[in-house]
Amino acid sequence: MTSCTSALLRGGPWRVGLVALLLLTTPIFAVNSPQDVRLPPLKERAAPAPALFSHWGHSSLHCYSCHPGTFPQARLGFTHQDIREGRYCGRCHDGRAAKAQGSMNCEACHARH
Repeated sequence: MTSCTSALLRGGPWRVGLVALLLLTTPIFAVNSPQDVRLPPLKERAAPAPALFSHWGHSSLHCYSCHPGTFPQARLGFTHQDIREGRYCGRCHDGRAAKAQGSMNCEACHARH
């Protein structure tokens, strides 16, 4: 038995069960995530189209990078002001981790698809 396997078994059956659950459910969530999610506009001002979030464009990140903390897995809406204040997309799109909202053209988020 390898040291990793023996360490898991020493933790008891609950630890083995937890590891098995994580290994089995993670691929299910990855397969079931929608490709694109339409984000409904709020009444800040008229937008050319609703924002369209591409899961594929963010596939290098793990689901838990955004869910459930930054984006709860439920319908939501937010404004450009929310993003500028570091909420929702603005948590990463702040000019440091990813391009800032103000440096992108409107079609980067508000594309008609």
